[in-house]
Amino acid sequence: MGAFWADARSLFETARQASETGAADCDLAIIVSPQGGIRMLPAEGWALPSLLAHHGGETVYRVTREHGSVRLEGRSGSQTCLLGSESPAATARRLLSAPLPFLAAAAGSAPPLALPIPSRMPVEA
Repeated sequence: MGAFWADARSLFETARQASETGAADCDLAIIVSPQGGIRMLPAEGWALPSLLAHHGGETVYRVTREHGSVRLEGRSGSQTCLLGSESPAATARRLLSAPLPFLAAAAGSAPPLALPIPSRMPVEA
């Protein structure tokens, strides 16, 4: 795994862990210069290519933490990545709002499951 991917994964995991501990929401750009220098600044209103062009970076990551969800976008040359995780509350809401087939059938909103019954049962001798 190259440095771009390893750094993206590490930054994402750090942001996700911070989100789980209740850290404040953020929208942050992390720009890596060709010499390896690292610069962090607010990313609000910036697109990744604009951040690279304006600040002379080689690689850029944008980390957004909002209401327990985490999103990381990255760009380095022709490589891009997008990682995301939703908050535990959002996951629970999504799972609990999804209709379950057997509950829908019991409530009468879906036809019950029917198994085919052969017209003649084989007789064993």
